Amino acid sequence: MSLLLNILLFSVFSCIILADEPIPKIISQAVGLKGGAKPQGVILKTEAELSKFLDLPIPETNTKIKKLLNVKEINFTHQMILVIQGGECNSGGFKVVFEKCETKGNSLQVLWKLQTPAADAFVTQAITYPSLVLLIENFKGEITFKQIIDIKK
Repeated sequence: MSLLLNILLFSVFSCIILADEPIPKIISQAVGLKGGAKPQGVILKTEAELSKFLDLPIPETNTKIKKLLNVKEINFTHQMILVIQGGECNSGGFKVVFEKCETKGNSLQVLWKLQTPAADAFVTQAITYPSLVLLIENFKGEITFKQIIDIKK
């Protein structure tokens, strides 16, 4: 009987310890902020980090980001900003698309795609840097970004 009880208790505590963190809620998202030459994700957890990223004073940064995300307030105690940069593209019409967030233990993986323009689309003939901004609930663990690449046949 005690062996069965030990196995049962071990199973219960193992599930509690190995349970994944909840996926943070996406509060708002918007296209464009500041694209980069390389595809990457940027994590901004404070007003100071956002100000440095945009190279603007904090009051201007707050006004710009709230207008872009169409929110009244951003509370960096409970929220953070993720910027997904699609990298340098050879024309307009490219778009960063958020797919989903996945958690594994204390890690959050942000999955995204770079959507290409349609073959017959009229696009700007200039170098562009598409990006996407996400306002999400704070996540205390490690955050990684993974680009999903569609292979068309």
